[in-house]
Amino acid sequence: MGIYQIIINVKYIDMKATDVQIGGSYYKDMAMQPIELITALKCSFIQGCIIKYISRYRAKNGAQDIKKCIHYAQLAIQLGDKRRRIDKALSLNINKFSIKNKLTTLQQIIITQTAYNNYEQVIQFCKELLQIEYPEEQ
Repeated sequence: MGIYQIIINVKYIDMKATDVQIGGSYYKDMAMQPIELITALKCSFIQGCIIKYISRYRAKNGAQDIKKCIHYAQLAIQLGDKRRRIDKALSLNINKFSIKNKLTTLQQIIITQTAYNNYEQVIQFCKELLQIEYPEEQ
């Protein structure tokens, strides 16, 4: 792992880049950060956005983050986003990420469907999640 040097009160402190978050701590506080899963799965930009928003929605913007997932899934369909890595490591990495971060079954399903380019399913499950957690947002 590389070392990231930051300035705090004019002092240099050596830290890993994943130990630093500019604005907030919703990623840094996770046992395994979304960027680690996104990189391991070699996700596209759109897939990465869906993964980060569905992973953080409870800690940051709630319903708005779930709606962002829906929007990015719609963009993926419109733009033909089709990056996928097919192997056992995909499921293992998603399971590890979900367990470490105590994600719900729906969050794990949304991440898995994203990794397999099943964007219609992502939209469906995000709408279901919205209905369960934020019924007033419907």
